[in-house]
Order: sequence, then C-alpha cells, then structure tokens
Amino acid sequence: MPAPTVAFEIYNAVFQYLEKLGYPTETLCEHLNVRSSQDYRINGRIPLSLYERALIAGEQITQDPAFGMRMGGSGFPAHIGVYYFLSMTAKDVNQVMDSVSKFLPLSFDFIRLEMETDEECLRTVFRYQGPRPHRHVIEYMTAYWYSVADQMTFNTNNVPRTLYLQNEQCCGDAVVNEIFQSTKLLFNQPEDRFDLRLDSLSYHSNLTDQNLFNLSESRAVNLLMQLRSEDRIAREICTHVTQMLIDGAPGINEVAKRMNCSGRTLQRRLAERNLSYQMLLDYVRKDMAIELLCKTTLPITQIASRTGFADDSTFHRAFRRWTGLSPGSYRH
Repeated sequence: MPAPTVAFEIYNAVFQYLEKLGYPTETLCEHLNVRSSQDYRINGRIPLSLYERALIAGEQITQDPAFGMRMGGSGFPAHIGVYYFLSMTAKDVNQVMDSVSKFLPLSFDFIRLEMETDEECLRTVFRYQGPRPHRHVIEYMTAYWYSVADQMTFNTNNVPRTLYLQNEQCCGDAVVNEIFQSTKLLFNQPEDRFDLRLDSLSYHSNLTDQNLFNLSESRAVNLLMQLRSEDRIAREICTHVTQMLIDGAPGINEVAKRMNCSGRTLQRRLAERNLSYQMLLDYVRKDMAIELLCKTTLPITQIASRTGFADDSTFHRAFRRWTGLSPGSYRH
C-alpha cells in the first residue's frame, strides 16, 4: 500500500485557522521547516506525517491541547466539496453513511469505516492503515463532521449519536462540550467509533434530490479513481474488465480467476483500499460508454451491448445515474 496521505485542503486548513487566530503563515512554516504550504504537495495530496506535524505545531503555537478538536469545531475548511453535496442531497442518513464510508479516502486515505448493526444502533468503527494517527487527526475529523452535520440539520435532536475515542481527554469538560455540544463523547475507549440510533437512519434534509446525489456520487467516484490510479490492483482489475465487457459484465470471481486469486481475496484487497468491485465496474463502463458516444457513430443499442448491458433500458438508467442525461442527449 502507498504511504498514507490527506487531501491538501485538509492540511492547508491548519494554515488558514492559525491565520484567523492572528498567526502568520510563516509561523507554521518555521515549525515545519517548509517554505510554504505548497511544499510536499503531490497531485493534491500531502503526507499524513506532515499533516500530523502541522497539528502538533498548532498546539505548540497556540498552547491549546484541544487544537485539532477546536479547529474541527470551527469548520475549517469551510466545506469539503463533494461530501457536502452528497450529504445534502442524500435520501436519508443511511445513504449519507454509505457515501462517507466509500469516499472518505478523498480526504483521509488511511482510514476505513467498518459498519455493523445491533438491535438499537449502527456502529461505525475506524480501521487504520498502519498505526493509529495522532489524536489531533481523529479529534479534528470527528469535530469537523459534527459541526458541519449540525449546520445541515443532522444534529443530535434528529440524529442522536455517541462518539468513542481511544485517547485520553486532554482538555476540560467545558471545552469538549463547547466544541461537540450535545454529542455524547467518551474517552479511553477500546476503539475509535461512533454509534447512531437505528431509528435515526431514515432522517433526511429538505434538500434531498436523487438526481443531484447521483451526479455528486459520479464525481466522487472519478476523484477516487484518480486517487487510486497508481494502485496496481485497481489498474489490473480495470484492464481485465475492459477486455471482458464485450461478453457481458464480468463478475468479481471471473476477474479474480484471471488474476490467479479467489473472489474473496480480491474483495478483501479492494476493501483495504476503500474500493468495491461494483465501483470499478461502473467506472470502466461509464468511461467506455462516454468514449463510444463521443468518438464513434455506433448506435446506442450497440454501445449498450459493448459496455456489458443486457438491454437498452438498463443502460439508459445507468447512464442517467452517472451523468444526469440520457445517452442520446449526452451525445448531442
């Protein structure tokens, strides 16, 4: 697996937040021994280790042990693009959670959300690639989620929750309550996780719009595939799928056989990368369909067949979900 990274916007938020508090950019640069926030930026990503150092430096500069938590609660950066639209337009909390789980790597590619249910709640556990990140990373992320959620009406009245953190409490109860407000927060726990009551998963905002959600999800898939473009497993699966589509959409077991492994093993490797086989299959089919529509004069019926669809109507539904348009409208 590649070294863990965070999105540049997340890292740059530390500079923005300190500036808001009156500390010039140069102050953090000196602590990090960099010339500017752009140092070490590669393809819109920053190493996790540098992000951790930035948060620790923020604590040192401000003398605030709750620096990461407080920055998250203040909502920096102002919004994280595609997450905002997915959350606002989703049909309910259940769909929001599914989206956050799938696309979390766009911000933090070293965390996987593992969800399970019992009789009363949906339990979401954080699983890490490598050691647990510094507490500031987890406290920032959770405080940010809940501050934004409250702004979008997903507050504790509508979506009751309990947050569990492994690390010790490093600031007073008054500070924690100020930042997390009515979210129940427990420290020194066996794992990092949060619980949502099952009866709250059907809650939705007034801006629910399935068409806009589908477009946002398609955009998120493209961004995630760009992030994973250097991953050998993802590339190899896409290559095999492209070659096999002429005979219909291949299943994961068929692709796994070509890769000399079992379907279960391939599924596990994808889960480690926060990817799913269906996501890769849709990505390849969408790209191929768009290329054939724009660069050939093939009838749409043949394009549907070439991209592995059994009939035109299924292809039309999938294409509209990907792009918001029918294949014919897209071609025009």
